[in-house]
Amino acid sequence: MSRWLIATMTSVLFIALVVAVTGFESLLADVEAIPQPDASQYLGPAMVVAAAVVVFLATAAGVREGNPGVTGLVAAAAAYLVMLAVGSVGYALTRGDGTELLVFPAGSALSPFVVGSVVVALLCVVGGVTVARHQARQQAGQGAATEERDHV
Repeated sequence: MSRWLIATMTSVLFIALVVAVTGFESLLADVEAIPQPDASQYLGPAMVVAAAVVVFLATAAGVREGNPGVTGLVAAAAAYLVMLAVGSVGYALTRGDGTELLVFPAGSALSPFVVGSVVVALLCVVGGVTVARHQARQQAGQGAATEERDHV
């Protein structure tokens, strides 16, 4: 499999797990993903899609080089910042109030929706990079075995 296909599958898995985790958070803890009642219905999905792009790029880059754990931590940090940035810009545009650029991230920084999404991003990137590296090692081992057979 190519690294782009693995990155795509990892991003789709990320989105599915965020939907599942957010649903369970909402069901069990009675917590809204976006607690602001005047927020657009597209704010949460926009935040998740932006984080999915980060997961895609981090997985694709991490397959080629880097430690899966470090790649996952960098992806989680980037997803955290991107989610807060997209959320603050989207909410500020919805409200028409520039102060929401600072207020929204301050209120949402430790929300279960953002924290849960970041944890899912970490796990998905680490898993995706690890699977891709394992597969690359197997293919390299099979290629070396084939060359030895052909050489003998």
